[in-house]
Amino acid sequence: MSSNNPSIGIFVATITGLADICGEEIEDALANAGLASERHMMDCMGASDLDPFDLLVIVSSTYGHGDIPDNGQALYGDLENGADLSGKKYVLFALGDRTYADTFCAAGDRWATALDTCGATRIVDIQRHDASSGTLAEDVAGEWAASWIDRIKEGAE
Repeated sequence: MSSNNPSIGIFVATITGLADICGEEIEDALANAGLASERHMMDCMGASDLDPFDLLVIVSSTYGHGDIPDNGQALYGDLENGADLSGKKYVLFALGDRTYADTFCAAGDRWATALDTCGATRIVDIQRHDASSGTLAEDVAGEWAASWIDRIKEGAE
């Protein structure tokens, strides 16, 4: 990441909008720590839209049979086709429901595989939120972001 001011992009793939609410909580946690970020819905995005960012924060729900939401399909396709993300770092917040055990947070796993294959480096474990857990996804997202923010700030020094 660039010294002093890592460029942070939050990229959201969602069906119902919950992933965007989680992205907003992550954005707020970063801002509260003095780190600027830009939040984007993935609609019509391609891999080149990731170029300006040092840290990629991917927030994605899972739907259907472990599928990536429709608005993330174009970006995911670019990554599957071998985009170069060398030097990029990423974190990933995946939403799912353990009621569907075979596909729980499968879209998050698919994003991680694609990002890894393209050369990006994950800096913390994937956070998987279970809709059946009784916790609010947006609360978990904000707490999760707070848990790795110091690592980002240290890397910028």
